[in-house]
Amino acid sequence: MISHELKTPLTPIMGWCQALRSPKILGQLNPKQAQALNAIETNAIKLKELVGDMLDAQKLDMKKMKFDHKDVDVTEMMYYLAENLRSTMDPKHIEFVNSTSEKLTLKSDKSRLEQVLNNIILNAVDFVPANTGKIEISAENKNGKVLFTVKDNGMGIPKDKQGRLFTQFYQLDTSATRKHGGSGLGLSICKGIVNALGGEIWVESDAGTGASFYFTIPK
Repeated sequence: MISHELKTPLTPIMGWCQALRSPKILGQLNPKQAQALNAIETNAIKLKELVGDMLDAQKLDMKKMKFDHKDVDVTEMMYYLAENLRSTMDPKHIEFVNSTSEKLTLKSDKSRLEQVLNNIILNAVDFVPANTGKIEISAENKNGKVLFTVKDNGMGIPKDKQGRLFTQFYQLDTSATRKHGGSGLGLSICKGIVNALGGEIWVESDAGTGASFYFTIPK
């Protein structure tokens, strides 16, 4: 598959970026050299993420994505997810809240659940304002399922755009998407994973009032 062929050379590129920072190889880098090396590494990481999205989308389309169903401590998962993402919020001084309080467990694929949550949360980071931005995550029991929620106080999503959010390669035309780019596959992958795990995903929002993403997973 072409995506695998693209992914293979990225590992040595990123490895050499790390190695070239060592004074033993090139000596002390001057500011221009360091900036160039950072640019190479940043774009290699972006390309790796894009290729990863392409591979996941391809697997979902072909119904070949593998899932590892095990007992998941949802409460613990949400706690560590929040702790691991806090540093991502720091550059924009975003308030990040995990409101999960009850003890929750389910049988599902933990890594895929984390992938969906990470994707939605990192999307929210791009759309909330600096200094006054807030993102709240939670999980709760709901009619024999676990309901996951990611709420933000960003720019919101117009009603006429919401129906296409979970389709491949669709991106809202905003300053945030123009600035941060992306594959346009993230939310469609989220939908594919959630559906494959037996759940549903949707968004509720109005322009200018933030957005709330919800998805359910059977227990």
